[in-house]
Amino acid sequence: MFRIPSVCLCLFASLAIAGEPSKPARLTVAQKNGWAAYDAELKKKEDAVNKACGSSVKSSYDRSTYPAFDPMKDRTQSACQMAVGTLVEVCGTADGKAAVKESVTQTVCRLSTEGTKVTLDGSVVTIHIDPENTSITGKRPDGAYSWKSAYEELL
Repeated sequence: MFRIPSVCLCLFASLAIAGEPSKPARLTVAQKNGWAAYDAELKKKEDAVNKACGSSVKSSYDRSTYPAFDPMKDRTQSACQMAVGTLVEVCGTADGKAAVKESVTQTVCRLSTEGTKVTLDGSVVTIHIDPENTSITGKRPDGAYSWKSAYEELL
């Protein structure tokens, strides 16, 4: 009889704890400064794309995919900037320029564990950056992709 109430009490306590919403981790000053620097550099690439393509693409990082962001250790910034900046090259042809202008309103860089690639959902291009698997993949399993060829295949 003593054990049944204690089991119930433990069960209720665990349910109460599980029901509490988790608080987002507080960012350190280094993390805040790191994100500000990332955003500023990405904005420069975004501006170059919009100038070359005649578009109004907005670019960002999907911060929710960076659970333990450390600006001193993270190495995805350059890949993101390169991927977004490559849209300038895509806009080097009339067809590429038209495709970007008509099809892309936003680019989002996200940390990935499922390979490095680009996907298109509506008008949002998601740039998946996998630091462990940096080879850019596309539709062809045997293909060797660059950001430009991946975009051209996608758009």
